[in-house]
Amino acid sequence: MSITHQFNRIKAYGLIKRLACMSLLFLAYSICSSSAYAESCWVSGGNLSLGTANIQGSMTASTDITVTCNSNWSQPVTYKICMVVDSIDPAAKDPRTMINYDNYPASLLNYNLYYDVARTRKIPNSDAKNTAQCQSVQVGANTGSPSTLVKMYGQVLAGQNVPAGSYKTNSTSIKLYYAYRYGLEVPSDLEALASQNSSTNNIVVNSNYENSCLILSASDIDFGSVELLNNTLYRSGTIQLACPMGTNMKVSLNNGLNPLGSQRRMKNSLGSYIQYGLYQDPSHSNIWQADTSYSVTHQTIPIYAMVPSQSISSIGKYSDTITVTLTY
Repeated sequence: MSITHQFNRIKAYGLIKRLACMSLLFLAYSICSSSAYAESCWVSGGNLSLGTANIQGSMTASTDITVTCNSNWSQPVTYKICMVVDSIDPAAKDPRTMINYDNYPASLLNYNLYYDVARTRKIPNSDAKNTAQCQSVQVGANTGSPSTLVKMYGQVLAGQNVPAGSYKTNSTSIKLYYAYRYGLEVPSDLEALASQNSSTNNIVVNSNYENSCLILSASDIDFGSVELLNNTLYRSGTIQLACPMGTNMKVSLNNGLNPLGSQRRMKNSLGSYIQYGLYQDPSHSNIWQADTSYSVTHQTIPIYAMVPSQSISSIGKYSDTITVTLTY
């Protein structure tokens, strides 16, 4: 009995030693793990309204993105952070797109995101993260979790003819890559971009494409220089409109500054006149009647002009000014 009892005590003692070793190993692992993974950054905010847009695009808008990084209890931590933005739905990169479901098929509105207000540095998607702009953030010892604001800029691109309405993104995500070192040494950009450390935050980008029209331009019509008007002169110009798709548009021209009844006329400084006409077609059969609104379906409107043969009573520069009115 005594031998068996002694043997059991030895077994128990051996078990306690093994448990003690396991406990020490677990404690050592826990300490190492805490040291390696305690420092981190995360990102919040970033919703961006690009305001009102039209054919000329939008104003440059901005938003603040909050980046928060942990401190260490005993020493400073220097982080390198690199921000990208993934456009997931609608999926697009350069340019990015917002969507409007009021029409079928759904309409898309192009925009881009930038690191700078001058719009010289586009923010890439994560698949092009090596072109991301990075910056360093230093966090003092035992300072909690201080935050840094990072500006993001955006703009609706000019030259888009889309239906009026509200446009927004369905799924857009800011992704922050980061690396850190204890002390004041700054990690490299490559170190941050290659790191497995990252944080994401979903945002919404939106804009309202206004239901308004613009007369972008009305080109001058120059008949050139002549000595006599023995032959008919022909020239043309264009009126360039900018309206949302689907807009009902009407255009009218007035009779100018020097009419005689329904006849348009150019005038020189001596008070002499040259008659001319404006037409809707190249065959000069459909006159642009004064102050009459004509429906148009295209946003580039041709104007055909003709000076018939006539006598000239004095030399000089003849001109007239026509007012274009757009109704929609």
